[in-house]
Amino acid sequence: MAQRFLLFCSLSDRLSLLLVMLKSLELDRALLVENDAQILDIEAQISELQAQISALEAAISTLHAEKHSAQQNLDSYKYPVLTLPNEIVGEIFQDFLPPYPEPSPLLGKDSPTILIHICHQWREIALTTPALWRSIDLRDVSVEAATSLACSWLERSGCLPLSLHATDRQDVFSVFPVFIPHRARWEHLDLRFRDPQHLQVLDGPSPLLRTLRILLLLDKGVSNPFILHDFPLLHTVSLDDYGTPSLALPWSQLTCLSLRSIYLEECISVLRQTQTLVTCKLKIWFKPFPAYQHVDVALLRLENLVLERCSYKCAEFVRLLVTPSLRRLELYEGYLHWADHHSDPIVALKSFVSKSGCMLNDLRITKASITQDVYRTAFPSIPSIQLLHQHSRVPM
Repeated sequence: MAQRFLLFCSLSDRLSLLLVMLKSLELDRALLVENDAQILDIEAQISELQAQISALEAAISTLHAEKHSAQQNLDSYKYPVLTLPNEIVGEIFQDFLPPYPEPSPLLGKDSPTILIHICHQWREIALTTPALWRSIDLRDVSVEAATSLACSWLERSGCLPLSLHATDRQDVFSVFPVFIPHRARWEHLDLRFRDPQHLQVLDGPSPLLRTLRILLLLDKGVSNPFILHDFPLLHTVSLDDYGTPSLALPWSQLTCLSLRSIYLEECISVLRQTQTLVTCKLKIWFKPFPAYQHVDVALLRLENLVLERCSYKCAEFVRLLVTPSLRRLELYEGYLHWADHHSDPIVALKSFVSKSGCMLNDLRITKASITQDVYRTAFPSIPSIQLLHQHSRVPM
């Protein structure tokens, strides 16, 4: 019995072991089936991705082709302004600036320096167009910047005539050594000084100088005027109340003169030396002058005359003028209040016109005490008569 029992146990164990093996085989077969399914799914996804990659690669190839074609078009395209000759572009650049001799700022959006920062081609054109750099304004920059920039502008301006505009700051004189070597190119000077000794910068020949404007910001005048000569082309001068007695100029060659706040005696003395004047603008201060000065001042070529506001004591000045060529007259009505005409400006003006024998085309009266219709009725031969609140600006 014992042997049989042992044999039975052995068979039972073997059977259990067999069953375990059969179950394991079944699980392995199921795992193989599941793995095969997953492999097939992944391979399907791979195939799908490969198709997408192929499509994307084809799209990339198309885009590269389109990009290449577009780049070729861009490379072959020329902006119209870049096809213009450099000389024409230079002319356009000059129109960007105020008309010479008016200055443009040394820096900022209205300065020609902005043109050298646009592109390489414009930079080269701007730097090789001397006319862009010939008018130099020192009024709104520091002395350090003015000195550095002025040197650059002088170099870029080549051999062209120059227009110089100086500030009224105390330290402006320190910049002028930069300009002295170029005095042969000075054509237009607009200078504001606080020290009359600074006028020494004008001492020397300036063969091209045509226009001179001087403003001296002084507390008192100077006793000994600076005698300036060697200005053969000088024809336009504008001086303030201290500038006039501070300078002795070649008055006889001037055609355009502006004297601001000048004493009556000094004014008459200057006008007697300016027989070629065509345009004159005066603002006279009263100061008694010797009786011998009460002699007519003949300005035979004068066509334009502006007399700004003055003391009523200066009214007699108009009686001294003889201006047969006068065509445009603008004056403060106080000049017409002559004592012997009982302050009747119409009578005084008729006397002046009759004495000069001039044919006025334009009459402008400031601070008029009578109406425009009265003037028109009194002077029907004058085409244009205007009454002004303040004097208009006359180009000088």
